[in-house]
Amino acid sequence: MSVASVFSETYFGSSLPQYLLFFTVVGLGAVVGRALSYLYRRRLKKRAAATRTKIDDLLLRSVGRPVVLLGVIGGVALGREVLTPVEPLRSVLNASIRIPVVVALAWIAVRLTDGFIGTYVEAYTDRTESKLDDELVPIAGRITNIAIVTTAGIVVLDSVGYDVTAVIASLGIGGVAVAFASRKTMADVFGGAHILATKPFVVGDTVDIDGTAGTVEEVGLRTTRLRDFDGRVVTLPNAAIAGAEITNLTSEPTRRIKTFVGLPYTTTPAEMAAALDLAAETAAAVDGVDAERTGAWFWDYGDAALRIRLEYHIEALDRWKAVRDRVNRDIQAAFADAGVELTAPVGRVRIGGES
Repeated sequence: MSVASVFSETYFGSSLPQYLLFFTVVGLGAVVGRALSYLYRRRLKKRAAATRTKIDDLLLRSVGRPVVLLGVIGGVALGREVLTPVEPLRSVLNASIRIPVVVALAWIAVRLTDGFIGTYVEAYTDRTESKLDDELVPIAGRITNIAIVTTAGIVVLDSVGYDVTAVIASLGIGGVAVAFASRKTMADVFGGAHILATKPFVVGDTVDIDGTAGTVEEVGLRTTRLRDFDGRVVTLPNAAIAGAEITNLTSEPTRRIKTFVGLPYTTTPAEMAAALDLAAETAAAVDGVDAERTGAWFWDYGDAALRIRLEYHIEALDRWKAVRDRVNRDIQAAFADAGVELTAPVGRVRIGGES
């Protein structure tokens, strides 16, 4: 066989010179991709760093490495035009273009997602007090990347001739099974996202959640931890919190205190009026009490005493117990100095039907 016949012979529909030209174009595409990558590293990256916005930096970082692959793909696409392929080479060439394009686009999308989260989202979550968003953001990023890679994989399978309908159906069935098995976990995760979005409380707040009161120590992905007033750690699932009645005690500007004082039935109206004034004035004089919102009233006739209702508002919420204690002590001392008699609780014992 002569050299001329070798060059004129066709292989899968194309001659040897056509193949040589094809690979030359592919090589040129790779060179162009490398040149663009060099331009990115040497020139564009520096210019992007000099601008105020971070979007251009993010875009350049995302396409920096895949650009070489895109150059090769462009070379294959152009080089294919010089060939006259027959099956199965035509299908192989078409797939060799579609598959790398899908891979390159998925690669860029994943890098964009990671870059956006690292540049913008994590910078925001670092400024918040809650730890929940710090846990949710990486999970959201991984879920997004898995969705991108899964979609790219389905497109690649379709490009090589697989029936993707069965694949999608199996993924759907598997997703339903996983969702059913982890429904409680997912409910807690969505409950945590609800807490993050609505912000009924933040770490450090004192809250009452359906009767469970304490200071919020941590808002996690699945649970929220409180430390109650006895110093115990209470862990609540986020799904339960999302549907619970929440009272944020930290948000109140003051804490209202209501208490009752009993005077004997021998107390005269003048003595009652003096006792009311003395109780209100004594409470208002205590440091940490809002004097403008303090009052005492002759409330009702008890079984064994004339009852005075004292009401005041504590402004110093961080030491409200100490302020309440001081009010009670000062009123006791003031009544003793003024000779105001207080009644003792009366107990009744029933014996044989008579009390």
